[in-house]
Amino acid sequence: MEYQKFVNDVENLGFIKDPDTADAAIKAVLGILASSMEEPQARKLTEKLPEPLTYDRLVGHQARLLDISIDEYVAEIGTQFGLNDDEARELVDTIFHNTKKAVGEDTLTELEYDMPSEIAEEFENA
Repeated sequence: MEYQKFVNDVENLGFIKDPDTADAAIKAVLGILASSMEEPQARKLTEKLPEPLTYDRLVGHQARLLDISIDEYVAEIGTQFGLNDDEARELVDTIFHNTKKAVGEDTLTELEYDMPSEIAEEFENA
């Protein structure tokens, strides 16, 4: 999957106003996801994603694993982008959906065991 498809799908949500904001939102959502996983699993995830969604770009600044619930995840994205909870959850789900398509079912199944359970469940349902 090409990165532009991620950007277009996020922009099509209607509450993300431009490609730069869509780009930032994608990186924020996937940065939290990758940061909630051990490094080897996060690297496996990011190696299947299109440029510029590299491990170093998404989690290079994180000093530790994030232990985060899905509600905290959604709230963090909402705060960063000025979205209400419904918009933030729709944004997260849209990005998760595209990520699932990009990494493939086999990789996804393997990686879900390494995600916090609530995030894995949201990811699966996206």
